[in-house]
Amino acid sequence: MRSSHRKNRAVLIGRLAAAVLAVLAVVLIVLLFRRDETTFLRPYAPENQAADISQSFQIDNDLFASDLCVIMDGGTEEPADALDAGAALIFNITDKEVIFDQSAFARLYPASITKIMTYLVAVKYGDLTQMVTITDEMLDLDSASSVAGLEAGDVVSIGDLLYGMLMVSGNDAAQAIALTVGGTEEGFAALMNEEALRLGATGTHFVNAHGLTDEQHYTTAYDIYLILNEALKDEHFLEIISATEYTSYYTGPGGSELERTWEAGNWYASGQVTAPEGYTVVGGKTGTTQAAGYCMALYSRDSAGKEYISVVLNSPSRDVLYYNLNALFSKITN
Repeated sequence: MRSSHRKNRAVLIGRLAAAVLAVLAVVLIVLLFRRDETTFLRPYAPENQAADISQSFQIDNDLFASDLCVIMDGGTEEPADALDAGAALIFNITDKEVIFDQSAFARLYPASITKIMTYLVAVKYGDLTQMVTITDEMLDLDSASSVAGLEAGDVVSIGDLLYGMLMVSGNDAAQAIALTVGGTEEGFAALMNEEALRLGATGTHFVNAHGLTDEQHYTTAYDIYLILNEALKDEHFLEIISATEYTSYYTGPGGSELERTWEAGNWYASGQVTAPEGYTVVGGKTGTTQAAGYCMALYSRDSAGKEYISVVLNSPSRDVLYYNLNALFSKITN
């Protein structure tokens, strides 16, 4: 009898031990999977940098970051020729070459550069032909907001709202897109953050579509490069940022036919600033708030057809911003 009890007890202990080992195995597998997932999301992160980056992570034998410019020192070295800005970089995206970087992974406010991501989410989840009736909620913005001049009752297509958002940095246009495509500001911001992670922009978090200051709304110069690099694959985006003006024909309150012409707000488009000889600025996105300073993400080409992305964040003034942007061109050595 006593022997039978001992046997049953041994079986019970064995089963409990097996169950514990099974749970530990599952936990280990989950942890390993999460580690692989982190590597996938950002294989080019500073902590993963090595002399031979080709060993960092592969999918179907192709390096996830093989088509990206990678900062090999992790952005930790302050350049001797640093600009008067919170962060800056210029990359040759044709040859995947990092020409210059300064505090590229520093977390900063993006201001209206945010709207590049707003564009990506709008074209991915929205219908550019959809007509949007502007509401008071869409116009409920900080009084200092830059706007496209929309009024409650206007009926405008999402396609035209994108022009108003990118060309004159209309926060009203961005908010109208967000509430239409995302249902709520929070819903649209969630889509923005999903897209950021998909692109590997893990130093970024959005809470709105326009870029007005919020402690939880931030990015890095490198993440802006990733986001702009993705947007440049879209011909319609290129069409918008390279336009100097655009006229929208839409319906006003009561059915009246209206038209409004938007002109590009950056100084390269207006002719107030010119790029150095041999370089052509195609377009980009500016951003300005008191907290963010003066910012810009820029796309340009040289006379040989090579393409460049420049990013400057947190310049102390507009004049210094454009001085910094032109200074980045001078760092190119062909």
